[in-house]
Amino acid sequence: MRSIKGIGSRVAMAAALGVAALISGPGVASAADVQPQYWNYKCDHGRACVHHQNGDVWNVERCGVSGLDDFFRYAKAHGNAFTIYYANHPPVFIPAGTERAIPSSRATGVHVYC
Repeated sequence: MRSIKGIGSRVAMAAALGVAALISGPGVASAADVQPQYWNYKCDHGRACVHHQNGDVWNVERCGVSGLDDFFRYAKAHGNAFTIYYANHPPVFIPAGTERAIPSSRATGVHVYC
């Protein structure tokens, strides 16, 4: 015969998991599954993007500061405005809905404004 204490702890665990699932909502990825930046062949809708010198496009899809450590040639704010920071060059601001050539200096970070 199972103990009441064991059954109660399993019920409490199931309830806690159920509440967590309701709060997070359907289709919400866990922190381990989130991919806040990714390479693509184009700038996806709603993203802050920097085009690498080799033609690949780095898509940033979250607000705040993200690291960069490479050389880029072009930027596109296909969503929110952002600023690109450089090792040896003043920061460059890209207004929302615009695109432009950027310095070929080594970019060290990007700040997406939301």
